Amino acid sequence: MSEPTGNYATRAIHGDTWTAREIAGGYVLSVHTGNELVAAVTEFVASQGISGGSIEGIGAVARATLRFRDPVDLSYIDREFDEQMEIVALQGNVSLKADAEPREPLVHLHITLGRADYTALAGHLKETWVNGACEIFIRTSEATYKTMDDSLGLDIYALD
Repeated sequence: MSEPTGNYATRAIHGDTWTAREIAGGYVLSVHTGNELVAAVTEFVASQGISGGSIEGIGAVARATLRFRDPVDLSYIDREFDEQMEIVALQGNVSLKADAEPREPLVHLHITLGRADYTALAGHLKETWVNGACEIFIRTSEATYKTMDDSLGLDIYALD
């Protein structure tokens, strides 16, 4: 296959579970079918030294574990869904944990999944396996840092 021209004049970047290309303001990332999406995105951002940015995407998956956070006891309730679903919306961010060494990227993703009966599931994404295409845009920014807010039990942006 010949190398595309125009907006795709940059080189393709290959990982074991993904292929990407740098574009203006970030990257376009394709996670290969059969691979776990969160791990693939995390590996990609680490390989490219991305320390801040936003994530959005679409695709299809065969299984997903979603999380819902209980605000009273500050814990997550996980639920697995084992069926073919469409990624209607994938949104998230990339940051660094301010008090960790080495400073590895934190990937935080939320997802909305469409089911075969046209209902939707949504929540914090723990893990999901691509079954078909998965196309993601990562818009990079300056490094952003998160620190633990003990009252919330969450890593949140350190904006002070």
